[in-house]
Amino acid sequence: MMKNLHSGEAGIVGYKKITVTGKRQITIPKSFFDHLGFGTTVAAYLRDGGIFLEPVKEDASTTIDFDTREIVREAIAEGLTGDELADEISRRIIELNKLMDRRIQEFERDMSGDSVDDGEVDDFNGLDVFFDQEIGENT
Repeated sequence: MMKNLHSGEAGIVGYKKITVTGKRQITIPKSFFDHLGFGTTVAAYLRDGGIFLEPVKEDASTTIDFDTREIVREAIAEGLTGDELADEISRRIIELNKLMDRRIQEFERDMSGDSVDDGEVDDFNGLDVFFDQEIGENT
């Protein structure tokens, strides 16, 4: 669980209230943006009680590069070491590749019109590729 942000124990170096627009958009204050070295991409982590935004370093040039780094970070954060760490990272990367292959095949099938039309119109926003719509979790 994340420490109380207002207690000064969580490494807070700045605080500002940010207005949310009618389109659910926010503007990151320039001082925060500059301090953290934001580029053009932000990683957003949904946590209990909030959202953590992290600048994505420009060296993570593709989604696969970024996802692979996240797999490594998560496995290390779970306390895995040695062969156990290597095996788990390998397993997760294999699963990521399988997922991506399935999603690409589904996308290509949808684009070619070979998919079964059940008469329903999907509200596709691009992120559906990565999330299970029924439970709202990563697939």
